[in-house]
Amino acid sequence: MDNDILKQLGYANLDTRLKRISDKMSHSLRAMYNDLDMDTEPNWYLVLLIVDEYPEVSVTGIAERLKFTHQSVINMTKKMIRRGYLVSEKDSGDKRKTIFKLTKKAEDNMPLFTKIWEIGKQVTLDLLNQNTAIMQHLEQLESNLEHSSFGQRIANQLKDYDK
Repeated sequence: MDNDILKQLGYANLDTRLKRISDKMSHSLRAMYNDLDMDTEPNWYLVLLIVDEYPEVSVTGIAERLKFTHQSVINMTKKMIRRGYLVSEKDSGDKRKTIFKLTKKAEDNMPLFTKIWEIGKQVTLDLLNQNTAIMQHLEQLESNLEHSSFGQRIANQLKDYDK
């Protein structure tokens, strides 16, 4: 008997199952970066890609592209600044806006990061047995959640359930 309660509950705990998969992947990436003596975090590549493509991008610009909260981008970029991957400065046109640039350290490491990310895409495809149908399901899920949150949907149905 499989004692994995998440598997037993099936789709009912999709969020927890996705989190577990994400945690496993992130933990193994941290270990890999550590083995390579790289002082980076798994999700930083997203910010590095954006800042590389859009020099002087703002917190808001990063948050919009990633669909992350403003605060999570601030937290991530603060760590990246402390470790020497980004520099921040105030926008010359709007002093309220913080913009980011890659440091020399980040620029020097971009070829290695790019190689890791390209290999990572292939490994992900291999893990999916070359079947990317999950991406369509994730697109649908994200789109539906944009219209109405998971909690709001439950609350609405709970009202009907109690009638």
